[in-house]
Amino acid sequence: MASERANGRVVGLDVARGALMAYIIIAIHGMFWLHLAPWDRASLFLFEMPLIFMISGAAYFLAERGAKTPYLDFLARRAVRILVPYFAYALVAASLMIALRYRDAPLETLIAWLNPVNGGAGRSAPMLNWHLWFVAPFLVVMAVMPFLGPLAARARAPLWSQAIGGALLALAVDMLDETRLGIAQTIVFYALWAGFGYALAHNYARYKLTDFALLFVFAAATLAALFLAFPGQFTFNMQTNKFPPNAIFFLFCCAWVAFFLMITRGVSGKLLNAAAQSPLLTPFIANGYSIYMWQGLGYWGAAQIGKAYDWDKFAVWPLAIAFSVLLGILASPLERIRLPKAKRPAVQPA
Repeated sequence: MASERANGRVVGLDVARGALMAYIIIAIHGMFWLHLAPWDRASLFLFEMPLIFMISGAAYFLAERGAKTPYLDFLARRAVRILVPYFAYALVAASLMIALRYRDAPLETLIAWLNPVNGGAGRSAPMLNWHLWFVAPFLVVMAVMPFLGPLAARARAPLWSQAIGGALLALAVDMLDETRLGIAQTIVFYALWAGFGYALAHNYARYKLTDFALLFVFAAATLAALFLAFPGQFTFNMQTNKFPPNAIFFLFCCAWVAFFLMITRGVSGKLLNAAAQSPLLTPFIANGYSIYMWQGLGYWGAAQIGKAYDWDKFAVWPLAIAFSVLLGILASPLERIRLPKAKRPAVQPA
């Protein structure tokens, strides 16, 4: 967190964000979308999204501290950053689906894709929209960060006890009608992680290595106790627990997050700077959101080529990665569109 570039960006956050984007696009979606590994085993590595939201919460704190940005200005600017790349991808995907599958329903297809909550559901093809569930919850969580972040930063309870509260909240939301509130579960779940990221950035020094270690032990022990006490009622398949996210997935993520916070605590600025300049990582640092967005078309296109030529899935995989990165880089200027800043200052919500 201490190492910064000349332009004020925190290198640690950039490296973490880029590494996570690379991990999602290369490993996670390779395993799940191309079935490179059994889903039950691969699901034990589904730790990435809580970390993404934590980084976003921390980045919000570092970007907005002392800025006193008017709330509506912040909301509009964040919406542009999230939705412009989405709408560009949605228009291309919708056009493709209208041409190939839904010529008899072009308007319905276009509407389905331009709705970020729907994300093209019912008017898509495999892999083309599987990742778009992220957009609407991310937009909502960022919209509440001016209120949620300062509230989370005031928490003084030990991390393990905060984990109890988070798990109970996830359990309470999970007990509601899933078919009606699936998106609400997702928003509440990831808002907890974004708030935690804000709190970490706000006062990182107050957290000790023992805090993270106790959180890890608590989460791992609680999961083990639940599975032993209630055999058959819970599944270790975290893909099932993730959609929508429940209390089991929350505890699972607590263990992974605590693990990463422990092993990354002593990473030097020199190592972070070297990682930030790595040619393997820089595309994901500079164009991460665009690559994430266009990976649907990248994987779908590679799968079509693989099907046509009867390729093995491990041959399709590198082509899918290459397509995703190339399309993301080409579309990345849309990611950098910004609204002009409002001239009149206002007090930020506390």
